[in-house]
Amino acid sequence: MIKKPNTINEMKYFDFSFEPGKEVSKRLSINSQEPLVSIISVYNETDNMYVPQLTQSLKNQTFPYFEWIIVANNDDFDENKSLLKDKRIKVLKKDYKTVSEAKIYAAKMASTDLLLMLDFKNLIDKTMLECGYFTMKFNSDVVFAFSRVVEFGDNMQLHNTKFSISEEKKKNIIPSCVFVRKDKFLCEYGTLLNDNYEDWYLWLKFLSKNYKPLKMGFYGCWHRNLKKTPKKPRIISDEEASMKILEISKLIDTKQEIIQFDDSYEVDYKNVPEKIDLKRKSIVLDDDTKRVLFILPWSVVGGADIFNLNLIKGLRQKEYEISVITTQKCDYALRQGIEQYVDEYFDLTSFLKRKDWASFIAYIIKSRRINLVFLSNSYYGYYAIPYLKCQFKNIPFVDYIHAENWTLRNGGFPKDSNAVADYLDATYTCTAHLRDVMYNTMKRDIKNIKPIYIGTDANYYNPDIHLEYEDELKEKYKDKKVILFPCRIVHYKRPLLAIKIVERISKIRDDVCLVIVGEGDALESVKKYIDDNNLQEYVTCYGMQQDVRPFYKIADLTLICSLREGLTLTTYESLAMGVPVVSSDVGGQSELISKDCGILVNPCQTIDDQFNFNYSDEEITEYTMAVLEILDDYNKENIKDICRSKILKKFTIDKMVSNLDKEFTKLINSGSKINKELCKKVGIAERYLLVHSVLESKDERKKY
Repeated sequence: MIKKPNTINEMKYFDFSFEPGKEVSKRLSINSQEPLVSIISVYNETDNMYVPQLTQSLKNQTFPYFEWIIVANNDDFDENKSLLKDKRIKVLKKDYKTVSEAKIYAAKMASTDLLLMLDFKNLIDKTMLECGYFTMKFNSDVVFAFSRVVEFGDNMQLHNTKFSISEEKKKNIIPSCVFVRKDKFLCEYGTLLNDNYEDWYLWLKFLSKNYKPLKMGFYGCWHRNLKKTPKKPRIISDEEASMKILEISKLIDTKQEIIQFDDSYEVDYKNVPEKIDLKRKSIVLDDDTKRVLFILPWSVVGGADIFNLNLIKGLRQKEYEISVITTQKCDYALRQGIEQYVDEYFDLTSFLKRKDWASFIAYIIKSRRINLVFLSNSYYGYYAIPYLKCQFKNIPFVDYIHAENWTLRNGGFPKDSNAVADYLDATYTCTAHLRDVMYNTMKRDIKNIKPIYIGTDANYYNPDIHLEYEDELKEKYKDKKVILFPCRIVHYKRPLLAIKIVERISKIRDDVCLVIVGEGDALESVKKYIDDNNLQEYVTCYGMQQDVRPFYKIADLTLICSLREGLTLTTYESLAMGVPVVSSDVGGQSELISKDCGILVNPCQTIDDQFNFNYSDEEITEYTMAVLEILDDYNKENIKDICRSKILKKFTIDKMVSNLDKEFTKLINSGSKINKELCKKVGIAERYLLVHSVLESKDERKKY
């Protein structure tokens, strides 16, 4: 089941220093046509210090088709002459008594039908205009839309609470950064309250007329929290304003429909995607730049996701322009880590109904002049490939696969890849083992699979680097042999087996301990087992760590008990740090682990047995003997060098990026070589998407 958004979890990863507008976008977006969104801001002299950053956050927008209407009632704004160099920015001088009056004036002067209200003290994510425009375009019955909010400045927190009309009646929980239909705004904003209540009163008026609101599920608005803010002018008293708020609230039906993308999907499987034509040119130049669209499931902390991040970073260094689209809801974990290396990141689950996803992806491919599409582990993406390929016959589509999973759709993503192999110019696998499985067991008949090992950052995972936390760990474990178990703590990784192995070893030698680093669904049951069996002396859980290197520095070996893997990043990292590995012989582990750097153990269970915790004595014994063999031989002077040299020769991120760069460049230069006759079968491609939506509709009803 997909986890619901959790502010506490997101706060662990969210970096508030990534304020929009701090840097200049590397991509120059072309804007040669009329605007589609009108941004309205009301200026006063106290806003002067915020103008440069807000201006840059707007110039960085991925959607260049906007006008920015600024209403000012004094001459101080003339100091910002640099703004006037951008033809999209219009400064209107008007003597206004209230902010409400200024907004109405600006709205009447707007040349578009869609307004975005934006205070100078706030900022917006660089995709905010594009997401807001398309969520309003595809949901024509929506009158106003807003996003989650990042609060920064004097107080830093994330606001991702699900929108509630009942709560809105008690207190305004709608941010000041809101998209709104121009006609409805001008019709309903005529009643002027004092400027502490004018926005709240408008939203309540909308709700009283059953105007539908929409909440996007990403952090599009950054609200600057200031301890001291100037008092706004008042036309009526607070008491009178409060009475008006109470009167309008009584007219609101709290059960009316809301569209929100916080913790549920809107699934519609009745219609095929509509083609988007904004009648605009591409927003980038027609040049030799390599532009890749990544279609990914999400950005969480996992091996496949770290691979995505490393590949994106490497391609960015080679001057690629990169767009990222994700198709599965998740918390903000690695998202910001990815965003700093890409030109744009769109989480489709956060602003579009599923029926509109393929339309938007096609729009991105066309408007960005994408010349290669890269897919990895996106279930939706595999269903969308035939439809997209029918529109973009000459653009190569490729995928990367990490492992087979026989408990998921009878094989998982390798089977999905085989199903659309005719539409793919290449498939890359992280192991030769997986390639052979796809050919021999899964019977793929298109011979276009090539193994490219993931590798690791050997400069980062370097045992010669001194780390601050390592001294504390070395002191704590100075008399111990440390067995490290670093991974997502889920049952197919078999953390309970790791504990039972250490239990067995502790009866042979009392200087061993198991250090578990990671989080996951099985962590609580692991902790309970430790407590119930009084194993605190031998087992310690450290949870998720931003930097796992200090734990490798104190480890004598790394233990992997998994029932399913491709070739684990843990293995790469461990060997790069000079730490040998004892691992289950699954996936492509044997392609990296050999007798000189570790030991492989044949698992006595299959993936179907992951919840069977009655592990065989035979397997526990085999692991025990392997661990003891490593511990007894670990004093060999050259074992660390042997482990690390194996990574340096063949398994570094630099080699992985270089290999894929060569592949991508070759494909971009040659164009797609697939049979163009397949691209005429649009009807089948459309039905394929509908089948996916039907399946997802059933799944979503079970989840929510």
